[in-house]
Amino acid sequence: MLYLKQNLKWLREQKGLIQQSIADILGIKKNTYANYETGYSSPDFLTLKGMSDFFQVSADELLYKQLGVVESKKAGVKPLRASIEEEKSFYRMPQVITVDSAGNENVMMVPVKARAGYLNGYEDPEYISTLPTYRLPGLANGTYRMFEVEGVSMYPTFDDKDILIAQFVDDLSAIRDDRIYVVVTVNDGVVVKRVLNRILKDNRLILKSDNYKHREEYPPIIIDPQDVLEMWYGVAFMSRQMRAPAELYTRVSDTEARLTLLESELKKLGTKLLG
Repeated sequence: MLYLKQNLKWLREQKGLIQQSIADILGIKKNTYANYETGYSSPDFLTLKGMSDFFQVSADELLYKQLGVVESKKAGVKPLRASIEEEKSFYRMPQVITVDSAGNENVMMVPVKARAGYLNGYEDPEYISTLPTYRLPGLANGTYRMFEVEGVSMYPTFDDKDILIAQFVDDLSAIRDDRIYVVVTVNDGVVVKRVLNRILKDNRLILKSDNYKHREEYPPIIIDPQDVLEMWYGVAFMSRQMRAPAELYTRVSDTEARLTLLESELKKLGTKLLG
């Protein structure tokens, strides 16, 4: 969220209010609001809407316009930052969310059979409302969705039909290297891949598969960040498969077992010799 923290502080100071006052108005803790002003954390959709309503500026302006600089322009001051439109392509917002009766965001599930529809309907409230919703413990301070894994391109990390729980990413330039993401793309649809972030250097994202045994069947995908519709960071997963031990672990275990047996035989032999 490019300018949110600067805008929140500037708007609050324009009204002559302290952080506690804004937190009380939004119905959140003072420390939570303070984290928004420092950029340590980001608000969810409902809190962002509350900020927009209170300060009487659109959510888009809160996120993408440096409001203090806009005022400076009126006074003839030239901003030092690059143009907003040039940087805006790296930033995203969830287009549609749903909430339960208590106002908490639901975690929506996107099964494999719904992927094609999701690509066309990710910003359509009617389509999103047809997806199954769940409440999962331990998920806070963000928007989450569940995506069913298709195929074995990410094996052995994931099996076919595993379910990846992922958090919405609003800043593409902050993508962490070599982590698992769900990427909703214009040309490649909805894919689960390990991502290398080369946006700032080459204006590209590189999507990799984990299936090293069949690497030729799953080559890397190179995409332009402007072709990304949504990005979700994998934080947990559910599987119906009990994972087999890794090959190296199996070898170590086998060696340990053999050494244990050998030690036992040597002890027996030593006892006989001493006897």
